[in-house]
Amino acid sequence: MVRLLKLQRLAMVSTMLLAGQAIAQTGLDASRHRWTVRGSSSLISVDSRDTSWLDGGLSKMRYDETDSNTVFDRLLIEYEGALTPTLIAQIDADIMGDGDGSFDLTEAFLEWRPVPRSANRHRLKLGAFYPRASLENVGVGWSSPYSISWSAINTWLAEEIRLFGAEWTLSRPLGGGGSAHRLDLFAAAFYGNDPSGTLLAWKGWGLHDRQTRWREQLPLPSIPVLQPGTRMRQHQDPHAQPFLEIDHEPGFHAGAEWRYADRVSLAASRYDNRADPLSTADGQYGWRTVFDHIALRASLPWNLGLMAQWMRGTTAMGSVIGAGRRVVDNDYEASFVMLTRRWDSFRLSLRVDDFEVYDADVLPNDNNYENGDAVTLAYMRKLMGGLTLGVEWQRIDSMRPAREYLGLAPDADERQLRVQLSWQLSNHAD
Repeated sequence: MVRLLKLQRLAMVSTMLLAGQAIAQTGLDASRHRWTVRGSSSLISVDSRDTSWLDGGLSKMRYDETDSNTVFDRLLIEYEGALTPTLIAQIDADIMGDGDGSFDLTEAFLEWRPVPRSANRHRLKLGAFYPRASLENVGVGWSSPYSISWSAINTWLAEEIRLFGAEWTLSRPLGGGGSAHRLDLFAAAFYGNDPSGTLLAWKGWGLHDRQTRWREQLPLPSIPVLQPGTRMRQHQDPHAQPFLEIDHEPGFHAGAEWRYADRVSLAASRYDNRADPLSTADGQYGWRTVFDHIALRASLPWNLGLMAQWMRGTTAMGSVIGAGRRVVDNDYEASFVMLTRRWDSFRLSLRVDDFEVYDADVLPNDNNYENGDAVTLAYMRKLMGGLTLGVEWQRIDSMRPAREYLGLAPDADERQLRVQLSWQLSNHAD
């Protein structure tokens, strides 16, 4: 953990010092230094007997029936600046209405984009950042222009996955310099993320719009194996800290993406945190978490856009106790398909999700199996003055036997209607 904290502080301090020096020399030139402030609040109507996972329950949603009908979601500050013609800095910090009341970082990195001397284009990213794996979250502060709540895949990335390291990308045209076909190869090495998998195993998948910040501690559900005096609680705090480094071994994420103009793209990658499943530190277990990922984006007739993502992997911790499986050992899979269409000032999106966790261990009182599906329909409209109105209806059906530990039926049918008003101020045009 000490090594990771040093890397985090180095990334943050270096980026901020370089940004401050560049701003002092050049002033707040919007062409080189871009600032964005974005806030959002929501009106919510939730129909669910589950308690929010942020309060130790097993709901798939961010909010539950005990929350006020009016909630403050997030206030984000993002800086993106050209420190030199080839060196870009980005810092994202936010405060959450359901957080601890403090600003914290979600991303902070430097990206070097050297002047190309051939058909090959290189990029090198250094700092703390999301893996190259999301089709939805392409807006400021890793937000989505398509819906309020994200798919199960991208919700989990927001909860438990962040890379603290370096990522290299090589991009080149296929079939000559004028070709519309392009291939990207990328590879990242990182520290941290050793406890990632903790939330996926013990609370399951979620569909919401909340990002974990660097220093956050996230509550775990009140299930039997996590009660004081049990085996799991010997080294596990009642909360998760997914970004810690425990075994001091780097992980990797690597893949490739093919694009044809702006009409279609296909990407595939593999992630492996290479955590030692026998390691423990700072109240957290190391979880060996691996996944394969495929993403497809295509432009269809009638101005429709198609997005589809699929992920399958494993996460495990503890010693091997039989049949090659560990104390807690889970296989997981999720996918979604989204259709979206944009008009002049508004967008409609329909997304269908499917998700599952298969419990492959035999630990008593720790049934982590679940399966479920979700339908999300979202209307996003740009208003005047940097305002955006979002209206979203969501239905999530899931079966998770662990709900019986909390005195609930294993099947849950959750509904949510959410109206969100967000505003954005910046020193540059969109």
